[in-house]
Amino acid sequence: MLQKKSKGSILIMSVITFSIISLICITCSSLILSNNRIGELEYMTEKLKEENIGAIELIYSNMLKEVKNIIENTKTEDEFYNYLTKNSSIFIEKVKKIENTESTSRTVNMEYDSSLSTKEYIHYKVSVRSKINKYDKYAIISVKIKNPWLGKTEEDSQELSEGENEEQVEKLNDIESIEEEVIEISEGDLITFYNYEEK
Repeated sequence: MLQKKSKGSILIMSVITFSIISLICITCSSLILSNNRIGELEYMTEKLKEENIGAIELIYSNMLKEVKNIIENTKTEDEFYNYLTKNSSIFIEKVKKIENTESTSRTVNMEYDSSLSTKEYIHYKVSVRSKINKYDKYAIISVKIKNPWLGKTEEDSQELSEGENEEQVEKLNDIESIEEEVIEISEGDLITFYNYEEK
């Protein structure tokens, strides 16, 4: 009889040992699985952040082209300001036009910020959303564009065209040509991005 008890206790100890080993294996498997999910989430977060920054760089490139075009087509502070404020929808549509990639879908929203804008600086708020599968990330950034014609009005332009004598007109033309040679407006210096936020 004594031997039957020992065989039963060995069986019970074997079952308990197997259960403990199984529990440890299941716990390790779940830890590995959760670490994989955390790793995937961190990877997707970084990838989406890079996608948002890439979209902002494309927006910056489009802005450079448009601001260069505006500088070439305007000569006074009011013309520049009005082009960016009154025709802001045209400017915004041209600037936010970027392509989506196969794996990433991007949405860009841009709006004129009238509360901060002045004749010297025109402000916009840009919101970029990138989405890959079920993951998405938002980036919000503010933009200000400096008016290169600040202080130059229609009267200044009219003075050049309505000079009283030819010498004054020639002098003013010489001064203007010298100023154009000396002062080259760089559109990159006019655009400033600030207040970058991620959500």
